[in-house]
Amino acid sequence: MLSISYTIMSFIVCLILMFVYFTKERINYVENKIYSFIVISSFLSCLLEIINFGLVQNGIKATDPLYSFTLKMLFTGFLSWIYSFTMYTIITGRKQRGVFNEQGLSIKRMSLIFALVVAIILFLPIEILETNGLLLPVGLSVNLIYILAGACIVAMVISIILNRKNLKSKKYIPLYLVIVFFTIIVIAQKIFPELFLVNSGFAIVAFCMYFTIENPDIKMVEELIENRKIIERAGEEKSVFLFKISQGLREPVQNINKQIGMYKSSKMTKQDIDFVVESIDKNNQKINYLINEVLGISSFDNINLKKVENTYNIYSLLEDVKKRGKSYIKNDVGYNFSVAKSMPKELYGDSIKLKQVIMSVLVNAIKNTTEGFVEVEVNSFTKYDVCRIMLTIEDSGCGTDIKVINNIMDQDLELTEKDYLKTEKLDVDLPLAYKIIKSLGGTMYIKAGDIKGTEVTITLDQHIVKNEEMSLTEKVDSYIKTRRNTKKVLIVDDDEEEIRKIKHALERKNYDVVISMFGADAIDRVKNKEKYDIILIDDEMPLMNGINVVQEINKLKNKSKEIVLLNKDKLFIAKHYLKDGFDDYIDKTNLIEEINKKF
Repeated sequence: MLSISYTIMSFIVCLILMFVYFTKERINYVENKIYSFIVISSFLSCLLEIINFGLVQNGIKATDPLYSFTLKMLFTGFLSWIYSFTMYTIITGRKQRGVFNEQGLSIKRMSLIFALVVAIILFLPIEILETNGLLLPVGLSVNLIYILAGACIVAMVISIILNRKNLKSKKYIPLYLVIVFFTIIVIAQKIFPELFLVNSGFAIVAFCMYFTIENPDIKMVEELIENRKIIERAGEEKSVFLFKISQGLREPVQNINKQIGMYKSSKMTKQDIDFVVESIDKNNQKINYLINEVLGISSFDNINLKKVENTYNIYSLLEDVKKRGKSYIKNDVGYNFSVAKSMPKELYGDSIKLKQVIMSVLVNAIKNTTEGFVEVEVNSFTKYDVCRIMLTIEDSGCGTDIKVINNIMDQDLELTEKDYLKTEKLDVDLPLAYKIIKSLGGTMYIKAGDIKGTEVTITLDQHIVKNEEMSLTEKVDSYIKTRRNTKKVLIVDDDEEEIRKIKHALERKNYDVVISMFGADAIDRVKNKEKYDIILIDDEMPLMNGINVVQEINKLKNKSKEIVLLNKDKLFIAKHYLKDGFDDYIDKTNLIEEINKKF
């Protein structure tokens, strides 16, 4: 009776554990799926042992087919627990070593193999021997179970040896518990053969595993928030990049207006007119390049884009370029290399030629810069399965003559035999680099400074290696909102310093904050069904002011609360903003105080 009391208590623990575990949201990890098998196996093993005990107490004979069947099922429950725990141990070890791909293990396949083994066990004969008042099962069925259990133990031992460097990880706590508990159980049953404590051991280990698996609550929050941060970072980088590009468009437009003004306001010689025309043409080229080659996302064309089967890691490529470039840098030259984190990691393309082009331009910039700086900035846009890489290399060196630039960009783009011989080197001259990037389907724009310095912008479209993992964006939103009672805020402001200040203040108050530096970007977010509780919109922004933005958002029947950010000199007309569609306003002069008051 003492033995069955332990089993009944273990059954109650397993029942509670099943209710708690299966009624909570879980990340769809392989570890969690296997843990589900472990919990169910523990529960069923306890239940079957109680049923077997009941049958024996009611005088069932050892030869009765019902008793043989329930006994086989009981041993199958033991085996399923050991098998599932072995899989968990192996997977945990492989993940620690960083070589396990969660998509590589098929749970369905594992279930089919196990189902086949169970079927064999159920059909093989089992006999019951009565020794000293105890019923001991023997036969082929039991022998097969022992063999498989032994194989599982060997597999766990091998996994431990292979991953011995990670044995301090909390993931191995269940394994240590199994070793300790089952050592105690074996000793106890040697002393007291009537005790049967295996199911109690299973239940205790399953209970302890609940707090070490990649699930519930704390770990889930961490994973979801980390996923959200990555998504938000990509959005913020895109917004900041667009803002910088818009500033880049302003410069040539202002230059053109200035040259036109000079032409209209004074008498000019033919030489002066030629200079003005050449300057206007140069600025016009810059505008066309930015609009058509950099911002022309609609020009992405899957049909015309060359599909290359070779894959490469763009971050590894750029990191290698960064290190090689640093080795060329002189002591008096500043070197900055920034890469946006929003790019897809794996791309299809010719990484060797791409690296050759980037290194060529970078080495050319470094060689022509004896003091000042060399800066590299890499950004990207993605659409469907295409990523547009945009790389800018700027230096403060001696500059490049406009005639040289024109000669580079007007040359024959066909690679000659002589050119192919040159491509054996890592870095080549600019004309050949221009030909190579064109052969890859990309573009290169060279802008020389008025006095010194050169800026080279390279764009290249590449296919994205599809990632099998689905985005957790919606799950993140719902989970964070329901579990943490957190409100989501979108800040729309073209002042980078101001937007960071607002974001920091709101995050300290536990708000979930997303930023955008363009009104059009904010409207697109709402169109794409992104949901926000509050949208903070700066009144004074280029292209679209706050009123234009809120009117467009309201047309989309958005349910968020829209608040306008006003300078002190506009507070007297704040009521007009409320009539135009805003729900409230904030005085930017006392920004932090207003945020504390309103939120």
